[in-house]
Amino acid sequence: MANLLNYDASQMLAFILVLIRVSGIIATAPIFGSSVTPPQIKIVLSLMLALILYPFVPSITVFPDRPDHYVFLIASELLIGVVLGMIGRFLFSAVEFAGTVIGFQMGLGMANVFDPQSQEQVSLVGRFESTTATLIFLAMDGHLIVIQALVRSFSVIPPGGAKISQPLVEKLTDLSASIFVIGLQIGAPLIVALFLANAIIGLLARSVPQIQVFVVGFPLTLMLGFLFLFFGMPFYAQGVHKMFEMLDTQLFDALRLLGG
Repeated sequence: MANLLNYDASQMLAFILVLIRVSGIIATAPIFGSSVTPPQIKIVLSLMLALILYPFVPSITVFPDRPDHYVFLIASELLIGVVLGMIGRFLFSAVEFAGTVIGFQMGLGMANVFDPQSQEQVSLVGRFESTTATLIFLAMDGHLIVIQALVRSFSVIPPGGAKISQPLVEKLTDLSASIFVIGLQIGAPLIVALFLANAIIGLLARSVPQIQVFVVGFPLTLMLGFLFLFFGMPFYAQGVHKMFEMLDTQLFDALRLLGG
């Protein structure tokens, strides 16, 4: 077992690799990597986790022949942390995408608010659903799942053992593409209901030209949108919960691919 109190140069280099991996996942994972979290908290949390994990990491000895070799090891550890953190971000992006589509159909496409996590203007409904998903994520101990994956990564992939392979690239590509699929699945009930409401309003405007569709349509779709959002919240929470249940499996698959 490594002992940081009686270290030599190689042990310090190995500890830096552990710290880089921990910092990578803290900087990108949901909740931990939010921009509203002060940088001081992220730095202290990364140091604490690295100090806790380092004694339990299998004994490693790092003797890079050249400085560029060690830089490559640092990049390898950073890759592991970033990949593990971004998988959770993909799931939250799917939730925001669903909220954006719903908000657009409700007529709130221009009612955007600033999202401190993504540093972008997002839909009001998207921000609401993202906040709800964050609460569900914390309630089901999703942040502990991320920490558990970080701890597991050191037993699956020793420091400096990450490999970039074609299956890994395909896995990340599929996850990024699933943002749209999962987002549409989560928002499908409201999207379909609002689409039918807009279709009915269009048929009424076509059959009865005297109806001022722009005067009647907007309040109607807005009211229906809020009603569907209110009564559909239990189903939305259930869908988000099932989505987050896949996080542990996706993280383990990513670790397996990173370890070759």
